[in-house]
Amino acid sequence: MKLGRKIRKIKRDFLYFLKNTININLYNFIILQLSKKKFLQSKNRRKVILKKAHNLDILNNYEYRISSQNNEDGIIEYLESNIINPDKLFCEIGFDFNEFNSFNLIKKNWSGTLIDGDKIKCDKLKVCVNKYFKTSKINIYEDFIDFENINEKIERSIDKKNFDFFSLDTDGMDYWILEKLKFKPKIICAEFNPWLGASHSLVIPKKLNFNYQSDMYYGASLMAYKSLLNKKGYKLVCIESSGNNAFFINQDEFEIYFDELKIEKSFKYDPKFSAIFYEEVNKKLLKKNWINV
Repeated sequence: MKLGRKIRKIKRDFLYFLKNTININLYNFIILQLSKKKFLQSKNRRKVILKKAHNLDILNNYEYRISSQNNEDGIIEYLESNIINPDKLFCEIGFDFNEFNSFNLIKKNWSGTLIDGDKIKCDKLKVCVNKYFKTSKINIYEDFIDFENINEKIERSIDKKNFDFFSLDTDGMDYWILEKLKFKPKIICAEFNPWLGASHSLVIPKKLNFNYQSDMYYGASLMAYKSLLNKKGYKLVCIESSGNNAFFINQDEFEIYFDELKIEKSFKYDPKFSAIFYEEVNKKLLKKNWINV
């Protein structure tokens, strides 16, 4: 294990120890002190444009970042501003306490639900939201989401089937989770596996308790997501310029018409990786166990 990961593990183990041994109010105070600097940096950050790929589509022109990982904030804002009957309700699965796709929506007084399997991340976000967004209606749950429990976990706090925005990033079974999703959000942001390229329709085999090993063997290709979500009534309208997240919409919910992207034309490669590196990783990945869909 590398030194940085060892240090993070020691910190995490220490916080687990504190949570189980000291008064909860003291624990929350400590967590807030450890978290507030990064949280406030994201909260107060100005718009930054981090465009990476060169083959940009129309919606990439609206990209910017405030508190999302890349340029998702700008795409989300543009799409949600064109919803016919917005309810300003979101659900995001998989987040970091200071960097997630719905952060900017919370700043705009949206309500919603955030779910992640990491206890410390959830605790950090809870104390920060309670401190800096006291009037917000935000539910934060520590849970591991899979294709068997997805609907019941969302139903705890959201009863509207076509809420505005859904973001999914579990580094694993996302395709199978979307397959089982009974809700029909107006906008879906899904992380795909860019290392599988533009032409393959592949998904990792269905498995409960999947644990990502940082080996790029996870999730599904963009082609697989498009095929699945087309069947559910969605169209692919944007690939964020870092080439990791794709946006799908239910066209019936929008005031303006959006053209569907053709993956072979609009697929994006992050220029920080060379074409040779992409090819090498792709060849190794294709030797692993995938399901053609």
